[in-house]
This record gives sequence, C-alpha cells and structure tokens, in this order.
Amino acid sequence: MEKIKITPLQIFSLIVLFELGTGLVVNLGMEAGKDEWLAVLLGMVIGILLYAGYSMLYLWFPNMLPTEYDKLLLGKYLGTLAGISYMVFFLYKASRDLMDGGLLVIATTLRETPVFIVNMLMMITVAYTIHKGLEVLARTALILLTVMMMIGALNLLLIAFAHIVDINRLLPVLGGGIGSLLRAVSRTNYQFPFAEVIAFNMLLPFLNHPKKGVKAGYLALLFTGLILSLAVATTVAVLGADLAERSYFPMLIMVGKASISDFIQRPDIFVVMAFIIGIYFKICIYFFAAVIGISNIFNIPYQKLIYPLTLIILALTAFETRSYSEHLTKGGKMLYLVDPVFFIVLPLILLIAAVIRKFIFRSRPGAGTGTGGGFGTGAGDGIMGGAGTSAAGTAHTGTEGGSGAGYEVPRSGPGSGGGVGGGGS
Repeated sequence: MEKIKITPLQIFSLIVLFELGTGLVVNLGMEAGKDEWLAVLLGMVIGILLYAGYSMLYLWFPNMLPTEYDKLLLGKYLGTLAGISYMVFFLYKASRDLMDGGLLVIATTLRETPVFIVNMLMMITVAYTIHKGLEVLARTALILLTVMMMIGALNLLLIAFAHIVDINRLLPVLGGGIGSLLRAVSRTNYQFPFAEVIAFNMLLPFLNHPKKGVKAGYLALLFTGLILSLAVATTVAVLGADLAERSYFPMLIMVGKASISDFIQRPDIFVVMAFIIGIYFKICIYFFAAVIGISNIFNIPYQKLIYPLTLIILALTAFETRSYSEHLTKGGKMLYLVDPVFFIVLPLILLIAAVIRKFIFRSRPGAGTGTGGGFGTGAGDGIMGGAGTSAAGTAHTGTEGGSGAGYEVPRSGPGSGGGVGGGGS
C-alpha cells in the first residue's frame, strides 16, 4: 500500500462528492412518484446499515486491503476470484459514470463534439490525478466540496426568489400507498448511490485515525442523503412528478427555470460545473479502487496499471451504448440483477466468515491466556495474527493479519512484563 494517510475530514469530503456525483445528475428512477424524496431517505438508512457492515470488516482488518482479507477469509483461490470480480465491477462502474458525464456535457454544452472525445479528456484528467496519488485527490476534494456547496446554496436562493416552487405538487404524502415507496427503495434507492460506498473499503486502510474516519463516513452518508432528498423534493415541487420522471436530467431542467427577470438567466451552467466535479470524483474513486486492488492482487506497481486501465475504461464506453436511453436501460438491469451480489451477498459472506474465524480463534486452547504488556513480533500461521512471548509472561494473542508475520497487542493478565516476542504458533 501507499505510505500515505488521509484524514477523517478528507474521507468525509470524498464520500460526499462520490455520493453526489451521479446522484444529482441521473434521474433516480422516480418509482415512488412525488414521494421519491421519502424513498431517498429510506434508501439512505439502508445504505448506512450496509456501510456499518463494510466498515466492520475494515475495523477487524485495519491494515489490510479487501483483496487481502478476502483470501484470508475465503481461501487463496476463492478470495482471489472475489477480489478480481470486485475490481472488474469497479472498472465497469467507472466506465458507466464516465459515460454519464460525457452524455451530460454533450447534452448541455458541447453538442457537436463526439462523446468519445469528451470521455477521453475527462479520463486523462482522472488518470493524471490518480498517478499523483490518493493524498492529492483527498486534498482536492476538500477544496471542490466547498465549491459545490457554494453552487448549491446559490441555486437554492435563485429557485426561492424565482417563485417557481409549488409545495402542493408534493401532496398528498404517501398518496400512492406505501407499496410503491417500498418497491422504489428495494429496487433502486438503497443501491444508487448509497450502497456504492463499498468502493471506499479500498480507501479506508489509508486513514490515519480509523475509528474517526469510519464515523466521518456515517456523517457523510447522512449529509448526502439529506441533500439528495432536498434536491428531489425541490425538483418535484418545481417540475411535478410526471415531468421529473420523464426527464433524463431533471435537476438541470429545474434550475434552468430559475431565471430572475432579465438580471439572472441560464444559471444551469453552474449546475453543470457542479455535476462535472461530482462525476469526476466518482470516477476517480472507482478507478483508484480498481487500480490499487489489481496492483495488490498481481503485485504490480499501481502506477504501471493506470494508463492501460484508462484505455480499458475508454474502450468500454466506446462499445457500451448507442443512446442515452439504452445506457439507462442497461444500467437498470445491472442495478437489479448484478449490483446486489457485490453490495449485499459477497459482503455478507465475508462478514459470516470473519465471525466464524474469530469464534474458532477464541475457542482455541490457550488463546488469550498470556500475561504482560508490550508488543511482540513473530511468525504466525495467518490465523488472526501471531503469538509472542514477553520477558515475564507467556502467550499473547495478536490482531488479524495475513499469512506470515503477525503482531500482538497489549493484553492485561495476572502477570506483567514487556518485550519482543518470539515465534508464533
């Protein structure tokens, strides 16, 4: 792994920009109609619960990438297959988000430019940023999140002063029944964009304060959910549920209506700027997760993988779709059929395997019976770390680790002492 660390504030900024990336751009489905804002809030709650499971795996294996503890929990071959599957999934997600950004730019500003050219320019920027490293990306996120929040506040003020909001379009609440609301949450809203935070399992090991970083993730998801719910509610109140459902970029149309006499017109250009910032960071996160994971699996320096994988993503966008409607249709099929495997099924299997492993380890004779304090080192058998012996005590149990060298943590016991441990069992 890179010898760098990112702060909880930086991970907060990255998660917010990642979640808002295409969440603000693409139509969220509107399956719940005028109650879509409620569906977003329920989806946020489920997304936070899923993040709790993802972060639990990280806290149990804080110094390991998912591609490492996959092999520890599932075995060498199944774990490697699971890791490669996730990396392919992340690359595909990056290509879809790149296509979202390219089609947005073509639809709003560069109408005569081929979408491949727009995608290529954006992907070159992403590759350059990732080549500079995660720390550069994290520092940039702090700055551009501030820019996005300023643009969002400005747009809200323009919409308010333009007098185009009709709250009656949101009433009655749950007019279509709770069935359509739950159907929208189960099919779309918990996955897009909240469950996509699983990509950050590849970034969490770089935190300088693990527990604070995980808490920052919870706050980021809560903050993002509230913003998206407010955005959807405002869009429906301005456009109505029918027009918002039929539009490819409903928020862009909504902000385009917020002109104030002849003084302020076409404020949608600022929204396009915010959209591009969000999509850029979403592509960066998915791309970094794929690059660092493939680097770990095949033991290749990640800088050497950046540009070949860039070409792969561009190739995926070149052959993926012929129209935006086809793009959305394929994305919907992925969302219902494939994404749950990576968002729910595989993480659940890993959690169950981790719990079983911990239970087996704790039930081993002599585990946790050591005395003394201090850190011990030594070769372990790969089962939850190694065991050391201090100067005045016996065995110490260690934290989770991969096969090979393990390390122990301070444990209290009937004796005392400290020192460097010997060989582990």
